[in-house]
Amino acid sequence: MNDFSEYEVLKFMPIKLPYQYKGLEPYIDEETMQIHYNKHYIGYLNKLNKAVDKYDVSDDIMDIMRNIDQYPLEIRDNGGGYVNHSMFWKVLKPNPTKRNNIPTGVVLNKIKQDYGTFGQFKETIIEAAQRCFGSGWLWWVMNKDGSTNILVTPYQDNPYMPPYNAYPILGIDLWEHAYYLKYDAEKTKYVKNIFNILNWDEVKKRCIRGNQSIFDINIIN
Repeated sequence: MNDFSEYEVLKFMPIKLPYQYKGLEPYIDEETMQIHYNKHYIGYLNKLNKAVDKYDVSDDIMDIMRNIDQYPLEIRDNGGGYVNHSMFWKVLKPNPTKRNNIPTGVVLNKIKQDYGTFGQFKETIIEAAQRCFGSGWLWWVMNKDGSTNILVTPYQDNPYMPPYNAYPILGIDLWEHAYYLKYDAEKTKYVKNIFNILNWDEVKKRCIRGNQSIFDINIIN
């Protein structure tokens, strides 16, 4: 997506996908990634840019998220879609070795502190995803006191928004467009498999930022 001539407004820009569309196979297929990035992500971005132009909004995207109740629903939905996906692309990475993808260091220490074991952490995420009714996102978040928890938000809402007011360390897209072509209705299998391609280096960066209580970082850049 290097040609931005189709945009009427360019206030907010897309991030480049950090890998090829087929890079996450066999866990996420090439066709799903093409549709997810070009149709859904870019679609949210186009609608967001048109909406901020329509309502003459000049605020930073993170200020919009943290004060989302002050904005129209179309900015909430499309702004959330833009922010959430911009993070989602980064917390995934190809895993050509097919080895167990387990975090280390800061991330693993935080997991052990709050969940006991990595296995229990994984099960907690899977169970939370199973309880998600309809479209939404699953998040591992850090609160301002340094504690972490797992939560699910509806539609394109995210932890930056009130009443959560938390810092997302990890986000998993639970909308059907993220997995249905490959997994059909097996959302649980999709969530289990996504652990094979989580980018724990990116999660580590976000974990450190959260520990430093930096809750105003622009996650798009």
